[in-house]
Amino acid sequence: MRILIVEDEVFIALDLEMQILDMGYEVVGIAATKETAIEIACAQVPDLALVDLHLAGPSSGAEAAAFLRAELGVPSIIVSGSLHELTELDIASIAPVSLLGKPFSPVKLQAAIRDADTGRHR
Repeated sequence: MRILIVEDEVFIALDLEMQILDMGYEVVGIAATKETAIEIACAQVPDLALVDLHLAGPSSGAEAAAFLRAELGVPSIIVSGSLHELTELDIASIAPVSLLGKPFSPVKLQAAIRDADTGRHR
């Protein structure tokens, strides 16, 4: 499975990358903004995106995840300490595979990715 990380906190992004690689998955890129996420996704076509809600500048993780789903068919796992900010409209447009509140354990991350991978092969 090829995974895009959409996270503007560099240490969190690098930690996620390490965890994903340790699980045996491929990281296609790390994006700190919605624009970069879209650019990488268009070029690399990931199978899944891990998306934080708060990104660099005026970027919105919810908007990035919604675009990835609607335009590229890329599902997302939302990983954020601000899940309470998601509206019903956001959730409907993103249709996230999973919602993980920060901080989360590597076990929960692995389970969410495994669920997304299993769902992809049904």
